[in-house]
Amino acid sequence: MTKKKVTPQPKKEGMRINQFLSHAGIGSRRKVEEFILGGMVKVNGEKIDNLSMRIDPDSDVVEFKNRRVVIIKYHYIMLNKPRGVITSVKDEENRPVVMDLLPERYRFAGVVPVGRLDKDTTGLLLMTNDGDMAHMLTHPKYGVDKEYVAELDKPLDEEAKTKLEKGIFLQGRKTRPAELTFVGTGGKTVHLKIQEGKKRQIREMFSSFSYTVKKLKRTAFGPLVLKGVNSGAYRLLKDHEIAALKKLTDNF
Repeated sequence: MTKKKVTPQPKKEGMRINQFLSHAGIGSRRKVEEFILGGMVKVNGEKIDNLSMRIDPDSDVVEFKNRRVVIIKYHYIMLNKPRGVITSVKDEENRPVVMDLLPERYRFAGVVPVGRLDKDTTGLLLMTNDGDMAHMLTHPKYGVDKEYVAELDKPLDEEAKTKLEKGIFLQGRKTRPAELTFVGTGGKTVHLKIQEGKKRQIREMFSSFSYTVKKLKRTAFGPLVLKGVNSGAYRLLKDHEIAALKKLTDNF
């Protein structure tokens, strides 16, 4: 008896299911694999547990916790905000805003600033249309680190430095502890690490001890460090930077 020849089926193209879910913003690759193995993911109505399964995003129906999942194109942008520009999408007084520094396509895609830098503060500003990530990065309870370099009008004395590090009362509330280190010699330039972002907080912190902040620049936000971007310019985040942000927010 002649054995019937079986023609091998072509390998299904498309995306791996864990890659699809991660790109859709459900979580990191590691996290979505836990969801798959936990029976929380369906493809075309059927629960799956195959981590290597491939799907066609255009034709297969993927559900997570019984809600359909679609990929939204997220943009993650590092802007080096210059002085005099408002951190806003638009301004009623027709002043320049940070959105003016990006191509129009990002405005149409829903990209907005994550948090705020006041008009006279320069430096790192994250911009994205990933609303969930933006919320977690800016919510006070998560305490994301923000780093600045402040140039003062006179040398900072040790007593004021110690009090600022322990936290002071501003607007009826005590600030969280801060890390302050001097940059260079002279005592006028200070590096700060804080976990808050109240309006003009750093300026008011120093003002309460009769210091004026002449220049203020944000140099880091969470795992992001300002580099490779000139003042007024922007760049897309690199894959490892996006991964670091997702890892940080996955832990919240």
